[in-house]
Amino acid sequence: MVVGFLTLALVGAATVLIVRSDDSSTPRGARDAAGCSVRVAVGPATVDEAAPTFRLPGIDGGCIDLTRFRGRPVVINFWASWCNPCRREFPLLRDALDRHASDDLVVIGIVYRDIAGDARGFADEFGATWSLALDDGSDAAGAYGVRAIPQTFFVDREGTIVRRVFGLTSSKDLERHLDAIL
Repeated sequence: MVVGFLTLALVGAATVLIVRSDDSSTPRGARDAAGCSVRVAVGPATVDEAAPTFRLPGIDGGCIDLTRFRGRPVVINFWASWCNPCRREFPLLRDALDRHASDDLVVIGIVYRDIAGDARGFADEFGATWSLALDDGSDAAGAYGVRAIPQTFFVDREGTIVRRVFGLTSSKDLERHLDAIL
């Protein structure tokens, strides 16, 4: 009887510890070398709703915080080095960013299920000049409902998702989506 009670008490204590360690009020993930703690607002990301905010470690260090870009049009692109369609999108994003520099356009690339070194090499190869964030725990991907890539969200100056696109196919296609947020 005493052994059974002690076992039940230990299991109960472990359950309480598990529940408390997964408390959603605390930032998820560990701090990276630059001290960036991962913070992601709960989704789901929905067109015509506010974009879930995130604070993720940058691929080159520091933190990428979506809230810093409020008041500017933002393109959020989920990608990976192993993604063949991402190879076609990167030059489109690079060229659009150059064309719309005077419009204060921001592009944020979020690395999805990839190795940081491979992602960095890919970004260098394709001349990415925009902010690149690591989503090691897939917290941002979860908040945005990303299960396949490439996937791109177009966020207006007020922070509202205007478009969600699965794969960009041409510069003309990208411009049509950008017109909705510029």
